[in-house]
Amino acid sequence: MKKMSIAALLVSSFAISSHALATDYTVTKKKQPSRMLVLSSAGGLSSELFAVLNMDLSDIPYRDKTGTITGISYVSASFSDSATETAELCFYRAYSSNPLMCEEIVPNSSGMVNTFNGQWFKAGVEASIVHRVEATGRFHYLEPNREESVTFHYTTD
Repeated sequence: MKKMSIAALLVSSFAISSHALATDYTVTKKKQPSRMLVLSSAGGLSSELFAVLNMDLSDIPYRDKTGTITGISYVSASFSDSATETAELCFYRAYSSNPLMCEEIVPNSSGMVNTFNGQWFKAGVEASIVHRVEATGRFHYLEPNREESVTFHYTTD
């Protein structure tokens, strides 16, 4: 009887500990930026929003659809004929219209940002890549050179 209860305890503790193991996931969103209107006296702004939707998590088990962000990687575009372009990656909590924080990135580059680590991940979180160009004294449009993407890296709790 004692051997049976020890075996049952070991099996149940193994089953419980296997649920406690964290699993890492990634969710990637891609968009082609629209062209940027640059005003002669105000400059230009282009912003692409990458929102995680419930359908983006459809292949992930239900218990793993939330977690903690462990990084956000990106591929940013650049806008032609722009010597004064700056870019930043911003993070939004779920269903919020205001960014929680932003991190400066280099236009036309790729990389990983760890500034947002520890933030809660779930459907509704968003990131944006924002490009700004200073005024050039003339009204014109700038074209992006490539598609942009954001990959949310997260681990389950």
